Amino acid sequence: MSALIPRPSLLLHLTLLSAVSLLALNPPIAMAAGQYGPPNNLKTNTDSSNDPACTALLKALPGRVSLPANEGYGASLKSYFSVQEAEITPYCVVSPQNETDVSTAIKILAAPGSTTKFAIRGGGHTVWKGSANIEDGVTIDMRAINTVSVSEDKTFTSVGAGALWKDVYTMLDAMGLAAVGGRAAQVGVGGLTTGGGLSYFSARFGFVCDNVLSFDIVLADGTLVSANANSNPDLWVALRGGSNNFGVVTRFQLRTFPQVPFYGGQVFYQIETAAQQIDAFTKFAGAEEFDENASLITSFSFTDIGGAIQNSLKYTSATLDTKPAVFQPFLEIGSQLGQTMRVSNVTDFTTEQGAFSPDGFRQLYRTTTFKNSRPFLDRVYTLWNLTIPTITPVAGIQWALSIQPIPASITSRSASLGGNSLGLDPRDGTLINCLLTATWNDIKDDALTQDTAVRLFDEIEKEAQFQNKPSLYHPYKYLNYADGGQDVIGGYGNDNVNRLRKVSRKYDPRGVFQRQVPGGFKLFTLEELGRGAPVGTE
Repeated sequence: MSALIPRPSLLLHLTLLSAVSLLALNPPIAMAAGQYGPPNNLKTNTDSSNDPACTALLKALPGRVSLPANEGYGASLKSYFSVQEAEITPYCVVSPQNETDVSTAIKILAAPGSTTKFAIRGGGHTVWKGSANIEDGVTIDMRAINTVSVSEDKTFTSVGAGALWKDVYTMLDAMGLAAVGGRAAQVGVGGLTTGGGLSYFSARFGFVCDNVLSFDIVLADGTLVSANANSNPDLWVALRGGSNNFGVVTRFQLRTFPQVPFYGGQVFYQIETAAQQIDAFTKFAGAEEFDENASLITSFSFTDIGGAIQNSLKYTSATLDTKPAVFQPFLEIGSQLGQTMRVSNVTDFTTEQGAFSPDGFRQLYRTTTFKNSRPFLDRVYTLWNLTIPTITPVAGIQWALSIQPIPASITSRSASLGGNSLGLDPRDGTLINCLLTATWNDIKDDALTQDTAVRLFDEIEKEAQFQNKPSLYHPYKYLNYADGGQDVIGGYGNDNVNRLRKVSRKYDPRGVFQRQVPGGFKLFTLEELGRGAPVGTE
């Protein structure tokens, strides 16, 4: 492998961190390491040992179950990305070491007549409360199932569902290989992949989920099956975007390909360059022939020290190109605060992005999608800017709006790779994913921050849909950026919703992962479940 240009010094990174707030996929920077406080509802071992599910799990899986007084219980809670998730206190935490342990746990939790609520977590990076942890229930912590191995012919990588992307990239970079995966090293493989997944390589190869050759999954009756093009193909497609609705995925086979070090990094600008950034962005996204090697995220950020703009630029060509023409409009914009552009590998780039988003803070994500339009992006920026006086009093606030293109070169890949459940049509052309990320310190500001985010995105979607002819609105909401109250599954379209429901009825006829796993984005509404009819009936 050719020598890498050294990374910028730590001093430069720290200088940039103190000068700007990097957001979104380099989400808001925290100026000091976050601290988890005590959970809201402290439990005792007595509370948990009196729970019949925990009692049965302790007997069936000795050494694999942690109660509140155990070190493993606290370690699991502290490992969540957001404080909102870390504050939740399950009765017990199960830490399976292999697929057999997962099967044993599911047979207990999903036994006929059981009403025990449970959660499934991998990397624990989803931010909204209850997404992958549960109060007064059982949390299955998959992090120990994290082995990574590359096939002898180097065409696929087998990854345990509890692995982080840094585990994958560390191995593949050393072999001159890559996989279509997440852009922050500490994000979990499981949640990002079953939620769709965007990658530096997506314009070349599609969504992360499109590149899963096979899933191993434990179903509601405890059986372990594989889902791929030849075995359970309907489940294979459903898991490509259908999240945690069908079972507990234990392993992924990810398509793997050769990859040399490539050019990329971050460029930071003064907020006064916003008009130039939006102009360059819309031209980049609207290019007649989208450059499939190029990955771009533009973020507008605000903190208590002011505003800034960041471009995350990656050019993943198979042969090294350190002066890609497609990035020149961004690199030529003046008023730069600094940059980290260099030649490096996936591990380094994703570690850089991940370093800007430490655990231990209150977090919020919210997302929407619309078509590419310079006037409308100007309006979106204005609407975001108008919220700043409202959130300025929030202690420790870091508030950012990020945009990135989803070109047809991404959405067109799925069909030839077996299909997915996301409902995106390449005939829609380039779409724009819009993400709000927020970080703050105090629970007392939760309502203000949440309400401001909801009102902002309600207005963006209303104007996209009703104040533009033709409408610029698109119903797709990228699951991995969505807030808990957003209708992600509905955004996949009626045909996909009906198909996902059919798969759920087939593989989970009692609706265990609808009724007993409330976290995530469900296929059936609470009203539908409340009618009492078995999910497995039409």
